[in-house]
Amino acid sequence: MILTWTLWRWMKRSLTGHPLYQRIITQPPYIMPWYMGCALILFSPFLLLPAIVFLSAVYGLRWAVQIASSIANERESGMYDLLVISPPGMLGIGRIVMSACLHRNESLEQIEAFGTWVMRGFFTIVVMLIAASLTPSIIPPNTAVFGGAIVVVYLLTMALAMYIDHLQSIVLATEIGILVPTFANRRLDASAAAFILYLVIQVVTFVLTLLIGFTIAPKVLEILQISDVGSAFTLPIVRLLVFAGSREIIIHYLWRVLVRETDATPSEVEFIR
Repeated sequence: MILTWTLWRWMKRSLTGHPLYQRIITQPPYIMPWYMGCALILFSPFLLLPAIVFLSAVYGLRWAVQIASSIANERESGMYDLLVISPPGMLGIGRIVMSACLHRNESLEQIEAFGTWVMRGFFTIVVMLIAASLTPSIIPPNTAVFGGAIVVVYLLTMALAMYIDHLQSIVLATEIGILVPTFANRRLDASAAAFILYLVIQVVTFVLTLLIGFTIAPKVLEILQISDVGSAFTLPIVRLLVFAGSREIIIHYLWRVLVRETDATPSEVEFIR
């Protein structure tokens, strides 16, 4: 989580004084591409509640597409080659575009508002209650004395998962949004590539968490002859570590690729710290 937290602090520092920032942030409202709208309509009946809980991942998908599209638009207009020879360099220009997209229409401020977190917390409890009614009890038989503590552990790990998802989803979106236009120069290609790449990474990390946390880990604990109480306390922590750790590995890899593809100097990389 060290790199995630470092990049999070780096991307939250807005660059309001740069002309490019002002130009992007004052543009008309961003129109969602048709394929994003179709995907949302198709999957919304199944993903509505999880999407509210992991709202940052939904916003991240939009930001990844918006950042990639904005940088590609600068390429198509012929301005990008002039911008990247200025002192900020390729990585710095990407950061300016990213900052403008995040703060445009106060999107980042809205998702971090206290009321938004209250709403997400409420729907998280609803999702957990629905899951509890459809799956075996998280409290092992004959261990009612530990029932309250086990529920607290699950609530705490879920709260941490929501916050970690908030940080990592937005960091992933910014990395992908800046990186994709180095390969896809056209606006439509960059938007589609960012959409697919971000969605694939999110799906892979969730599937990996389900596979390891809910299938492999219980069997490993059973083989190790860990008691039911021990398993009940251990499993939510293992799931959280898999969820956060798999994303952190991807964030590290994408950052290394981004630094290489933008020809960032050591001083530019050190600046983020």
